[in-house]
Amino acid sequence: MKSLQLNIQFLRAISVILVFFYHLKIEFFKFGYLGVDIFFVISGYVITSRLFDELIKTNKIKFTEFYIRRIKRIFPVLIFVLTIVLIFIVLFQPLDLFIGNIIVYIFTIFGLSNFYYLFSKKDYFDNVFEDVFGHTWSLGVEEQFYFIFPLFLYFLYKVFSKRQSQILILFSIILLGIFLTFKYSENIQLVFYSPIFRFWEFLLGCLVFFIKRNIKIKNSILSSFCFFILIIFILLGLYPNNFYAILFSTFLASGFIIFYEKNKSVNFLYENKLIVYLGNISYSFYLWHLPVIYFYDLYFGNFFIKAPITFFISILLSMFSYKYIETKFRNKNFKSIKKKTYVPIFSSIFIIFISLIFITFQKSDENNLKKGLKKFVYNINYLERKLNYSNRVIFYKINISGNEIYKYCTQESFKFKLNNNDLRSECLKDGKYKKRLFFIEGNSHTANYIPMFNNLDLNPGDSFYYSHNSDILSDTTINKISDLKNIYDEIVFVTNIENYNLYNLENIKIKTDKDIKILILSTIPNLENGREPLKCFIRGTDCTYSKINDFKNRDLNNYFNHIREFISKTSNNRILFYNSYDTICPKSPCYSYNVEKDKLSHRDKSHLTIEGSLLLKKEFLKFYKINYK
Repeated sequence: MKSLQLNIQFLRAISVILVFFYHLKIEFFKFGYLGVDIFFVISGYVITSRLFDELIKTNKIKFTEFYIRRIKRIFPVLIFVLTIVLIFIVLFQPLDLFIGNIIVYIFTIFGLSNFYYLFSKKDYFDNVFEDVFGHTWSLGVEEQFYFIFPLFLYFLYKVFSKRQSQILILFSIILLGIFLTFKYSENIQLVFYSPIFRFWEFLLGCLVFFIKRNIKIKNSILSSFCFFILIIFILLGLYPNNFYAILFSTFLASGFIIFYEKNKSVNFLYENKLIVYLGNISYSFYLWHLPVIYFYDLYFGNFFIKAPITFFISILLSMFSYKYIETKFRNKNFKSIKKKTYVPIFSSIFIIFISLIFITFQKSDENNLKKGLKKFVYNINYLERKLNYSNRVIFYKINISGNEIYKYCTQESFKFKLNNNDLRSECLKDGKYKKRLFFIEGNSHTANYIPMFNNLDLNPGDSFYYSHNSDILSDTTINKISDLKNIYDEIVFVTNIENYNLYNLENIKIKTDKDIKILILSTIPNLENGREPLKCFIRGTDCTYSKINDFKNRDLNNYFNHIREFISKTSNNRILFYNSYDTICPKSPCYSYNVEKDKLSHRDKSHLTIEGSLLLKKEFLKFYKINYK
């Protein structure tokens, strides 16, 4: 049994190393995520071996004791690591992600993080940074399996007493799971996070236990063959798709376990003390490694020393939590602790969690406690204190006279006031009299221009109104503009046109009356893939991009020529075009973040920061004064 334990720990170590290098985003390890699937097989095998031995000896499973053992094994170190990481989040992470982090933290503690990721729709502007808790989904799947499996195994043992029947039932369920995974393989999110498509991997480990127990087929050559083929296929990426990657990897890992034989010629590898020790601390390592990589990447970037430094830090933290948290609690006999000691502790923890849940799901403008907590967190956060991060970066802070447009001006908004002209007061910057209204409508690319408009010195008679809507010039908008013609002397419909929606030019011309003027706002410079201006901002390093490459990649010469030709065919200057591109990026290379000037123009590939939008103010004001006297 000792040699079996060692080879299982070896496989655990290899699995967690694969996952570690996968999260480093090294192309050679693009299939490293399969380490989690191998973990699932191992978990099924180990849990079955422990429970089945108990069944054979006592003819029953002590469910309460099993669940207590699982709780002691999983939750103390889980809560410890996640709480330490949460503290680091408060101190060093961009705080616009904080509420999402707390929600995942809560779901993880309750073993439901995979369901959170399955059903949550990630916000468009939350895609800049990786999720520091993104690896916790697998813990949710594992805990759900542990909850159900003892009952299943007890039923299997009692109802199907023959080993052949037990194996047949297991094999049938595994085949069904594989079939469902294949059938729904195109729905990546469903297959990835749902336990329905993961439990068969645990049951495969269970089947491996029964096979190994009843059929003595040890063979060190076959075992080594399975292992090395597994590693070769993962590292060389020889799998045609994700489904076959999971299928072959789990079966090859199973083969390694089934055929494993203690042999002096392979002991130096499969029972190597250092690798086995990594297997012992693999749970702690798994919990620590992604947050370590996340914060290192956030502040220091992709230097060649990233892998050894993050690995070393993860190992040190894992050794500490394994020795002082995992081992301590796993061997702790809670029966020896007096109720007077643990009842207040667990009651306090419960109250804190309930309070945290309540505060998290309250709106900050409706809850004084959350307001105070938010203020405190912002005061102690490094990025807020040093860089004024949120005010410079968060797209949701784009506002009109202090009213955030994503709060009041979207189609989904419900909290706003209508003025006498049926316009949302929070989305309108009104002039002293009703000469001209710039009716601005569009998506986030149009929203890029709102800070510029909000800070313009408009003529006293000019106003502007913003409606955040991807479906520009809907029937509702057309009717509203028609009504506004009776109130304002002139209506200018304003929107952004990108190279992918040039067809909207003709639609706008057709749908609007001839006395409605049109202002087309150009595309802004788009950054190349892999350019991360916010990380440059945090690290204090320059970020540049190539105007030449952007023109080539998006065929912008054709884009600008198409718009100019279209406008030239329209008489009376009804349609005007404002080209912001050259103002933001006069010549290549350009800066999305310039350290010397401390200027941050972009927050991501295709969106400006507020200060980036304000870079346009001077040039647009010239355009405005010439064309809208």
